Amino acid sequence: MTAPWEDQEDQSLTKTIQRAKRKTLIRNVLISLAVSLITLAAIFIGAAHLIDHESSERMFDEYGYMSISSPNEYLEPGHKDRRGFLSGVLELDTYKMVEGVPVPWREKWINYYVPGFPFTTGVHGGTASLEGNDPALKAQGYEYNRRYNPDNGQRELLFYVPGVNYNGKVLNEIPALLQMESGKLVEMALSFDKAFSFAEVKAMLPAGVHPVWYWADTYDDWKDFGLEPHKDEKGVIVYPQPLLPTFGVHGFGVRPYSDQPDPADFIGNVEAGIQQKGTYYSEYLRIYNYLKKDKAEPDTDDVRILGVVVTGTAKELQILDGQSFVRGAVLGAVVDRY
Repeated sequence: MTAPWEDQEDQSLTKTIQRAKRKTLIRNVLISLAVSLITLAAIFIGAAHLIDHESSERMFDEYGYMSISSPNEYLEPGHKDRRGFLSGVLELDTYKMVEGVPVPWREKWINYYVPGFPFTTGVHGGTASLEGNDPALKAQGYEYNRRYNPDNGQRELLFYVPGVNYNGKVLNEIPALLQMESGKLVEMALSFDKAFSFAEVKAMLPAGVHPVWYWADTYDDWKDFGLEPHKDEKGVIVYPQPLLPTFGVHGFGVRPYSDQPDPADFIGNVEAGIQQKGTYYSEYLRIYNYLKKDKAEPDTDDVRILGVVVTGTAKELQILDGQSFVRGAVLGAVVDRY
């Protein structure tokens, strides 16, 4: 038979053990909670650093690629950066410059994410050009229509590669300059009848015509750019269409930091893109290899000019009428000085 004091000792010991267990449980819960909070904080801080790095890299990619593409188009200062967990979207705006007058041009939405975690936000691309309906072009048998910027209604530039068979359907909008007020400020893309050197282009452009962007030959394979006629499924010959600035058009020109275009800048920008090994690495490498051919590296003589984007008043650009080197001439942005 157990003595009363022994029962009291057992109960006291049980309570002591229970209190110890509770303390241990509470301590473990608090430790686990603290570790979880610290871990979550570390994850979010790490994710913030990673996404900040990816955002900066993607922005650098876009700025660099615009330096060899996007004729007479520039990034507006500042941008929106909508970030989620390990992903985000850059919202960029661009503008054109026509004789000192800025023209808001395009919105671009760029997805980015931490490699290995492709959680995108579902936003892609940006505003695409709209196809107009020009009865005059149809009447002349053109297989394509003019393209327009959907945000401001301005015409998009078009480019014709020398030697490509467009079935004779190459736009020449220089006569349209005669229908404009003489003081209108005009952007125009000139496509040449053949490739020229940079020095030749500078020498042959008439006074009053201001070149702002030089279109370079980067076409190593015409098939990749849809530049060869082909038969469709019905056996009808489909001829190439002119290139839009948003696809396959590369070159160099006036930039916010430089008003003296130089083919050396084009080569330097391509080399910088290769070293960066970013989003457009394969395109930079393709262009670089095409320019240098079988040499160790390209030089400025390897940059052949296929056309040029010029600006001036409607009256000044009328001097281009009848110039033998002009194969195609397509209007772009047209604005008033005031």
